[in-house]
Amino acid sequence: MLHVDDLSSDDEDGTRRNTVGRVPLHWYDAFDHVGYDISGEKMMKRKGKDSIDMALQEKDNPNASRLVYDMYNDREVVLSERQLEIIRRIQAGAFAHAEFNDTPDYIDYVSGEKEIMPLSMVPERKAAFQPSKWEMKKVLQIAKAIEEGRYVFGGKTAQKLKEREEKAQQSGIYLIWKDEDDEGELESRRQRYHLPAPKMPLPGHAESYNPPDEYLLTPEEEAKYDAMDPSERPYNFKPKKHTCLRHVAAYSNLVKERFERCLDLYLCPRKLKQRLNIDPEALVPKLPQPRELKPFPNSLVLQFAGHEGAVTCLDVSPDGQYMVSGGEDGTLRLWEVDTGLCRESWSLKEFGKITSAVWNPDAMTPVVAVTAGNTLVLVTPGTGDLEASETAETFLSAILETAEAVTAGAGAKDERGAKTGADKAEQSDDSDADASDADDDHDGRQGGAKQQRRDMKVSWHRSAATPASSSSVRANAKDKYVRGPRVHFSLDASIAQVSWHHKGDYLVVLSPLAQGGRAISVHQVSKAKSQFPFAKSPGRVQAVRFHPFLPCLLVVTQQQVKLYHLVEQKLVKTLLSGCKWLSSVDIHPSGDHLIVGSYDRRVVWFDLDLGATPYKTLKFHEKAVRGVSFHKRYPLFASASDDGSVHVFHGMVYNDLTKNPLLVPLKVLRGHGTEGELGVLTLAFHPKQPWLFTAGADGLINLYQDI
Repeated sequence: MLHVDDLSSDDEDGTRRNTVGRVPLHWYDAFDHVGYDISGEKMMKRKGKDSIDMALQEKDNPNASRLVYDMYNDREVVLSERQLEIIRRIQAGAFAHAEFNDTPDYIDYVSGEKEIMPLSMVPERKAAFQPSKWEMKKVLQIAKAIEEGRYVFGGKTAQKLKEREEKAQQSGIYLIWKDEDDEGELESRRQRYHLPAPKMPLPGHAESYNPPDEYLLTPEEEAKYDAMDPSERPYNFKPKKHTCLRHVAAYSNLVKERFERCLDLYLCPRKLKQRLNIDPEALVPKLPQPRELKPFPNSLVLQFAGHEGAVTCLDVSPDGQYMVSGGEDGTLRLWEVDTGLCRESWSLKEFGKITSAVWNPDAMTPVVAVTAGNTLVLVTPGTGDLEASETAETFLSAILETAEAVTAGAGAKDERGAKTGADKAEQSDDSDADASDADDDHDGRQGGAKQQRRDMKVSWHRSAATPASSSSVRANAKDKYVRGPRVHFSLDASIAQVSWHHKGDYLVVLSPLAQGGRAISVHQVSKAKSQFPFAKSPGRVQAVRFHPFLPCLLVVTQQQVKLYHLVEQKLVKTLLSGCKWLSSVDIHPSGDHLIVGSYDRRVVWFDLDLGATPYKTLKFHEKAVRGVSFHKRYPLFASASDDGSVHVFHGMVYNDLTKNPLLVPLKVLRGHGTEGELGVLTLAFHPKQPWLFTAGADGLINLYQDI
């Protein structure tokens, strides 16, 4: 039995109640309140009474003996008779309620007879174990209304909110920065953008203990799987079939994978980023169509066949009528461009494999510079008229006189003996040059930091190359001038490249294996003078080239491109390519741009006016880039690679300095095969037409034209 007073509630009297729950009051020691009522108002602490106040209250209040202080609700409560009786019974050790019967009569709710079926075993409904969806929605609505200040409890609270809003409007106080909200709003915003950890992918059929047969590895596939790098394998395990789950062994990498998973979740922050609604095609620059940029070489028209082995070099005459090519077979061939006919063929096998052949840029001086082994040979092909042949003879007159003097001074009877004596003279000249260089260095250290030129003496010899065809070294009956290999000289190391100055009088020769500053040498043909422009090696030189119109020399090292001023003898600029190993270089006819090829499949465009970093890096080839070339008249450039392809690009350079160069890929030319992982070795543009010549390791020379 229960008493009527036990059924009453404290909430019925309408007083304010603390809604914080049964929490320790010392949590509020540092605050001026002890909690909040149901409307969200603070329940302030009242000022404590001293002993005098307590004594006066006992005299004035007849119920002072029944008065207790409720700290949670901050109020004084007068105990009733029923409550005093409960307190006395508890102090006496009896049950709190007098109506409680501790020895009730036993009521047999369940029969003592054994039943076959239970009286009630109805399973609980599924809804009994799940939270109510409608209650959750209601709670969320109320919580959102409280955050936005729309929730009103009682007329008193509504009136206070209205008064607060009117006061704020009258005072004109508001938040300038919306981000500086209260902590509750900031916390809710943070929870709103919370991203859960990504789930691991579910296992597939290959991870089953009894996978299908198509997922099992054959012996060939297993050997290929073992040879692969662990990062490239499709699975980190080998699929195996087991008869039952008990036969599956323990996974050895379980702890490692769990640890890596924990590291990923701990070290990789997750943040929600708003994705910009931008069309990807709008970010791609709009380039003109290739058909709008014609003419450019796009079709294979003619093939020049005749070399035995790889063709390592080629060049076209300034008038565009003839082409020379050299290869590993040691022969230099002269071709007619229009017909593909081989007009002449000279053998330079006694010097070694031909590595470079460059035509003199002066059209009135038909002379070709050829490098084979460690020897440089000057060849007069006899392609010009009588006046051109006479100009070539005058151009080589100083070198021919030097060669005759060397031959006469040697006193040899046969050509082989003359060559031996010339080699000895060359060695003595080199030793004299070294001694003079040492003296120059000593004088430079004494006189200051002024750099001295390192002149060298080169022993020129008349060439006696073995003819490869009936049209060998001979005198033309019409013009009485000799054509073929004329003179040559040798260096200490093998020569990899030769390049003419734009005026056609100077030659720069590259010997990468030479010691110190002897890797690069400059030779003046008209006066038969030679010198080493560098006292020290500028690095592992890969290619050299004269500037089109400035007295500058472009030196390509393994990873950098250096521009030297030959008159002032100083380094002007160093370009950083970002490549591992450079291979070739070419300069734009304007002189302000250049392209560099590299063995790591890149073609780099530099703008000398912008800075030391590349303007564009083109990554289209699949293998090493062997050669790059600019066209002298058309806005075209091309690159040749070991993948057997040649990429043709449109490269427009504007006169307006505010416009950047326009680079557009035009065509991929194929037609060469690969031999020993070598493809297209060199290329050259026609000087007047949009034609492209390419030579490869398959021994063929292809001509591509615009059709």
